[in-house]
Amino acid sequence: MPHSSRCRSLSHARSGLLTVLLALVAALCAAAPALALDPPPGLGFYTPPNPLPAGRPGDVIWYRVATTSIATDNNATAYEVLYRSTNVQGGAIAVSGTVLVPNTPWGGAGTRPLTAYASGTQGWDDSCAPSRSMTAGNFDESFAVTNLLRRGWAVAVTDYPGLGTPGDHQYNVGISEGRAVLDILRSASRIAPAAISARTQVAIEGYSQGGGAAGWVLQQQPTYAPDVNLIGVAGGGTPANLQAVKANIDGTAFFAFLAGTAIGFRGGYPALNVNRYLTLYGRLAIGTLNSLCQLPALGLFAFHHLTEYTIGNVDPTTQPGFAAALNENNLGTIRPPVPVLQYHGTYDEVIPVAVEQRLHRQWCALGATTKLSQYPLEHVTTQLGAQIEVVQWLADRFAGRAAPSTC
Repeated sequence: MPHSSRCRSLSHARSGLLTVLLALVAALCAAAPALALDPPPGLGFYTPPNPLPAGRPGDVIWYRVATTSIATDNNATAYEVLYRSTNVQGGAIAVSGTVLVPNTPWGGAGTRPLTAYASGTQGWDDSCAPSRSMTAGNFDESFAVTNLLRRGWAVAVTDYPGLGTPGDHQYNVGISEGRAVLDILRSASRIAPAAISARTQVAIEGYSQGGGAAGWVLQQQPTYAPDVNLIGVAGGGTPANLQAVKANIDGTAFFAFLAGTAIGFRGGYPALNVNRYLTLYGRLAIGTLNSLCQLPALGLFAFHHLTEYTIGNVDPTTQPGFAAALNENNLGTIRPPVPVLQYHGTYDEVIPVAVEQRLHRQWCALGATTKLSQYPLEHVTTQLGAQIEVVQWLADRFAGRAAPSTC
């Protein structure tokens, strides 16, 4: 072979090898999580950098070790985390939350399981966020998180979009809530000292607002987060049809949940321009609600009607744009990819049991494996009464046992 031909061949070989190496490096960089930044102190933790650093859903923006009674009482370490997620429109957002990891080594098979606890309604002011309630020692669903930690499982608790972080709490916007749950599961494995495997088995527990979020995990995981190794979801008291819930609570002691949903859709769907439906009195009322946590909100807004706050006493949920957004966040149209436990009180005064029953029938018709357990209790006591069944059902999924079905 002539000298010039050999040189050209070697040059082409080196060029090809360099191209392969550069492609490999690029792929590895794309797959690697972004490096976490140093968090600002105090409540500055909850204000994300602007613009957000480049990254993927679930990437950790920053984190810190938190002092919480729930971690101390259960010999666990709590990490407060600010992480990337995705809003309804597909844009990147920052969401806060907490990841709790038992300090004792995992003694079961495989890697330590990871659970997500999707909390029920906490309120609308940033101070109501579960991560802030945990550090204050007054998180009202600590009992449920404790029951998961005592099994040796890690627990991830999202604050949901806009609760803790700037903007309206996207309350009952199931699409963004479900993504926030999936993304805190991703972020848990990207907090290095937490030592959680990205491929560990994952299960979800959620009730009330959290039941809706858990349902949206089921409906989005295959397409939004196929990397999350989901094996089961236990969701109860589920607001699966927002219009049916609205019809049940308008004018009752639970009206704050309906007014709070208006805040949620104002935050989740800016193009709806929810404020355009409201009178000045209505805007002031919504502003007040946005500064309250659950109990004072329920007291202040009890027995009011939505149309008291709207221009011309028009029900905005019946208007085409608003109705379409509500419909988009109703459950029951996509087959759950993993077994489901549904649980609901037959005397639920907030979310009628018929809503859960209908969701069960819809999922059964789609071929899901789902069990519906009904308790002769009201809304709050059902969550307490179902705890033994819920935790054992999750344990059975982690153990690989066959899931029951009432379809």
